[in-house]
Amino acid sequence: MSAVAIGPLVFSGERFLAVVAVLVFIAATEIAAWRRPAQAEALRRWSLIAVLGWVIAARAGFVAMQADSFRAAPLDVFKLWQGGFAPWAGLLGLALALGAALLRHPKALPPLLLAAALAGSGVAVTQAALPDQTGGRLPAIHLTELSGRPYPLAETAGRPLVVNLWATWCPPCRRELPMMMEVAAETEGAQILFVNQGETAAVIERYLAEQSLGTAGMLRDPEGVVMETFELLGLPTTLFFDAEGRLQTAHTGEISRAQLQAGIDALEGAAP
Repeated sequence: MSAVAIGPLVFSGERFLAVVAVLVFIAATEIAAWRRPAQAEALRRWSLIAVLGWVIAARAGFVAMQADSFRAAPLDVFKLWQGGFAPWAGLLGLALALGAALLRHPKALPPLLLAAALAGSGVAVTQAALPDQTGGRLPAIHLTELSGRPYPLAETAGRPLVVNLWATWCPPCRRELPMMMEVAAETEGAQILFVNQGETAAVIERYLAEQSLGTAGMLRDPEGVVMETFELLGLPTTLFFDAEGRLQTAHTGEISRAQLQAGIDALEGAAP
């Protein structure tokens, strides 16, 4: 599951699962608070502490794993909307919060444990119910260079490949593009391509010139064939292919430097 669309809103799979977990956890504790009026205040307080404990610990774990990327862009630590969490660290933070609840308000612990179990079950059910869009191979199609020359996408197989789908009218695309082009210039093991969806070469070149950005790795997909092939729901989307041309993961929405580097590291670590 790379993304989920709810009306006009598109969530990355990771963020949607996090939202499901939080909503189920809070709903379960609210029901418990309604059924146990004497403990309602404590349940609500400790449910908030538990959620914050998971979020802070999961984010801290991811930051520690991608310390070099965050050292280059320290303010990205606070951009939680971009995603980037380590679930194992989040579980540790949740355990610490529940341990504190046991010491301070023991009667609140059983409902909190039940809520945590229901949240985990909700995530598992959601994953099972929604299709996994991660799969497939590089399509045997020709994209177009800005010069108009055809570019055979499948011939890039043989080294890890990152494909960023973007458009000039897309605000998160515009925010992430300079960073991604910077990473592309610094990366040696993997290739990074920027595939514009549906716009003319003139529009793309004018935008890049206005932003003082280069054209390295810039391609056009006038008919949106890549999005259609992988049934993608929105822009920006970043696709990570291994050296065999197999899609390993897809990130829908604005991507951080740390998440981009983590995806590249995973591809390079799996390369023969």
